[in-house]
Amino acid sequence: MSYTLHPLKKQRLQRSELAVPGSNPTMIEKAAASAADYIFLDLEDAVAPPDKIAARKNIIEALN
Repeated sequence: MSYTLHPLKKQRLQRSELAVPGSNPTMIEKAAASAADYIFLDLEDAVAPPDKIAARKNIIEALN
């Protein structure tokens, strides 16, 4: 049986998580400047149904 040893990669700590509603571009900008270890842009729980289309557009714009 043969095998290959791979060097261990440095792990990133995930101490803090920030949930941001995609319907609020100002909050998306503030989140990007925050010290959070990772951020997720929410399209479900934090966004009212009538605002979901605008939230999708905001998130696409923020990621590009």
